Amino acid sequence: MFFIRRFIVRLGSMVATLAVMSFLIFFLVELMPGDVAQMVLGQNSTPEGLASLRESMGLNDPFLVRYWRWFSGLLQGDLGESLYMRGVAINSILWRKVGHSLVLAITALLFYVPLSIFFGVVAGVRAGKLSDQIISFFGLATMALPEFVSGVLFITLFSVKLKILPITSVIPIGESLWGNLNILILPALSITIVMFGYVSRMQRSSMIQVMDSDYVRAATLKGLPRRYVIFRHALKNALLPTITIIGMNMGWLFGGLIVVETLFGFPGLGSLTMSAIKTRDVPLIEACVLFITFIFVVSTLITDTLYGVLNPRVRLAKGVD
Repeated sequence: MFFIRRFIVRLGSMVATLAVMSFLIFFLVELMPGDVAQMVLGQNSTPEGLASLRESMGLNDPFLVRYWRWFSGLLQGDLGESLYMRGVAINSILWRKVGHSLVLAITALLFYVPLSIFFGVVAGVRAGKLSDQIISFFGLATMALPEFVSGVLFITLFSVKLKILPITSVIPIGESLWGNLNILILPALSITIVMFGYVSRMQRSSMIQVMDSDYVRAATLKGLPRRYVIFRHALKNALLPTITIIGMNMGWLFGGLIVVETLFGFPGLGSLTMSAIKTRDVPLIEACVLFITFIFVVSTLITDTLYGVLNPRVRLAKGVD
């Protein structure tokens, strides 16, 4: 019952957070400079034409009226229409791009999670030794390396010099992402480089702490093989903080996709967000940013729930068997 109550409370908190964030996102986007009507009609538009278009778009309505119109449609699953691409439903644009970004994010996860955990365990078990110093230095260096810098380096190496991967991640007209999976490699590597530092250093720190615990020392004194002690006793508990940091970074990961997708021309949520910002397509910007917020909140909810299930101390603290 404890975990059910915990989940319901967290779910309510998630809904409240999304409601508040929807208002903040709408408010902040409204503060952006520029005129949507001017963007649509161009620099040679007449004042009469601009006024007519603003009226037809509902841009002259009060702020709260426009927010409620957008939010009530959101509750019904209707994200509205793009202002820049007149008559095009945002639902028809957004979800295809979200699907592409999810594939890219999962690819990056498959790259950096195993690598980060493995090298974090190696560094933690061999703390203070040369291998630990090399891994820790590399992790710290990658944390300070922006995605666009690592992306340019990968393009130079694998596309320009070795010519084994495409420079851009554009899907050819008439083809699908599944037929061009090689375009995922460079963007995923760019994300992996940045995320590797955070996750591996967390895994290293957690592993050092667990290896110094009483139950690990007791298992070692019993004469159990060191590999058995590491993988059967230490690693399970050392993974808990790492799982947390991976889950908490999912929202950041989707935010970071904006830079990576723009650099490589990948047709995902990030590049769609940048395109919407350039054209000041307010409903599309709001939909993209709100979805990134949704990913962050949901990943936090899932991470918190998993941590409570996997960590026996949470159950013992609440008297749960």
